[in-house]
Amino acid sequence: METLNSIIQKMEACIQDNDDLETVMMDCMEEIEENYNQLDSVQPLLRLMERHPLTDFGSPGPIVHFVERFYKKGYEEELLLSLKRMPTLHTVWMLNRIINGTDQAEVYLDILKGISENASCDKEIREEALHFLSIH
Repeated sequence: METLNSIIQKMEACIQDNDDLETVMMDCMEEIEENYNQLDSVQPLLRLMERHPLTDFGSPGPIVHFVERFYKKGYEEELLLSLKRMPTLHTVWMLNRIINGTDQAEVYLDILKGISENASCDKEIREEALHFLSIH
């Protein structure tokens, strides 16, 4: 059995080499689901996204399907920590999914607003945050 890190490194190699990320990601996430189906796997996957802030990981894609299994079981906290470290196009979109499914959207909308105003974020990420703010 491969380690979680080595599985994530396979996905990362595909991103860097511009290989067929979708196919490799599906295979890797299947292996993670079988062998590492726990909340502790969420942070390393979010860190992968942080290292590639403009990468399209699917819509929603296998990583999101996996991490959302831990909704209301610690996933939200892990996502917020990730957004504080390094917002990405995909994690901003994931935050919007949480906003759409909660009665306590204000806290999450404040985070989205902060991202939209953060000059250290890529322009594309700030614009994505602004877009989601405009629909709420």
